[in-house]
Amino acid sequence: MKQAGKGAEAELLECRFMGEEALCKRRGRKQYRVHELDYRLRSERTRKEARILSAAKQKGVRCPLVKHVDETRKELFINKIDGILLRNALSKDALAQAGKQLALLHEGGIVHGDSTASNFMVEGNGTVWLIDFGLAEYSTELEEQATDLLLFKKSVSQKQFQEFLDGYSRNAAVLKQLEEIEKRGRYVVRAMAK
Repeated sequence: MKQAGKGAEAELLECRFMGEEALCKRRGRKQYRVHELDYRLRSERTRKEARILSAAKQKGVRCPLVKHVDETRKELFINKIDGILLRNALSKDALAQAGKQLALLHEGGIVHGDSTASNFMVEGNGTVWLIDFGLAEYSTELEEQATDLLLFKKSVSQKQFQEFLDGYSRNAAVLKQLEEIEKRGRYVVRAMAK
């Protein structure tokens, strides 16, 4: 298997699964953790990511399809999406599609937890997919949904964020909560400067 990416929690490997191109997300052992705790955390996180991906897919979110979960090896096999990261293809249409995908995820009671322009993929035909659900959680909390928006906002320009909101705009309560979070942030920055 050829490495396609590496993060803090897992490595992503290109592979074949049942004769088709796929990706294997492997959560390797962390030497600094107690073995039993490490084993349990990797198992729980692998299972949770698979469940959340399946739930998101059922809600209509364009995200990878879970093909197989190997709990023994802490591996998650998903379909491979050919394309480039949204951060390298920030067109108005792609940004609006990304907003729509995140809105669908939130409507389905799931928050992404790492919704930056690096966690959306744009296929050659312009279709946008939401990827990397390693930090995703089940939640309908406005605060957590607004935090997803704030993460995206920090990864793009103000104009690009407005184009993203063109796709997301259905949920006014989340947008209001985003304003509240930003107000708190400005207050904290000002208080620290004194």
